[in-house]
Amino acid sequence: MRESFLFVINPNSGTTLGREAGQMVALLEQNAKEAGHEAQCVVTEAKGHATELAAVASASKEFGTVVAVGGDGTVNEVARALLHSDTALGILPLGSGNGLARHLGIPLTLPAALDHLWKSAPTTIDSATLNFQPFFCVAGLGFDAHVSHVFGQQSQRGWDTYVKISMKAYLDYLPQKIRIEGKEAEVFSMSFANAGQFGNNAWVAPHADLADGLLEVCTVAPFPKWFGTALAFQLFTKNLKTSTYISYQSLTKISVETDRPALVHYDGEPWQLETNRIEVGIVPQSLLIRG
Repeated sequence: MRESFLFVINPNSGTTLGREAGQMVALLEQNAKEAGHEAQCVVTEAKGHATELAAVASASKEFGTVVAVGGDGTVNEVARALLHSDTALGILPLGSGNGLARHLGIPLTLPAALDHLWKSAPTTIDSATLNFQPFFCVAGLGFDAHVSHVFGQQSQRGWDTYVKISMKAYLDYLPQKIRIEGKEAEVFSMSFANAGQFGNNAWVAPHADLADGLLEVCTVAPFPKWFGTALAFQLFTKNLKTSTYISYQSLTKISVETDRPALVHYDGEPWQLETNRIEVGIVPQSLLIRG
């Protein structure tokens, strides 16, 4: 069946997409034509532009699917404009981490991802919010938010940069004191997972289900330095599980308080809050997606 797709291309995603944006437009339009579909491509010009483009496309009813071409930040910008609508989200994962795409099993090479896009049928998944900010993969505070903040300041993106930043940050990072539902705790990190991973196959909640109406809350307590290697191994082998330092809760919502306004992240995007209170909740069956 012939369908209409809008491709929203973020030229700043990943490591090389910006230099190839013009070629990408021609390739996508030609590939769609060969597959028997109609396609239009737009290249974003600034942060937030993808949300504007997706909102207009959804309201117009001209496109059945709006495709985020980029990483998890681009996916977030497009997806938030499609919440509670009949317009589906598509993903061509060309970013640094590609967490939601990896969770869904979307291929990471462009030809295979396009073939998957043409053949996949829309399904409905959950989304979540952190202080009313929508996210679709993972949000959190602590070490992961710190790394996201530093990574976002780098001119060079990609896996190598992320690893170098993480290793350096790990040596100096200090745990945070927080209150969870009024109870005091000290944490190395706290993740609110809708999908199972941060990206780059770092599985913080391997058991997470995008359509179960629940958040998987992973709390990592302060641990001795020697445990860092074991933690990283479990994270990247999809074996992170409850232990002396790691705990999980399946919840629909959670409140966290910090001593000072916290630095958090949502889908890898850092965000410095102006409040000490963090409210996170699931929004069941709120996004149509081709996964």
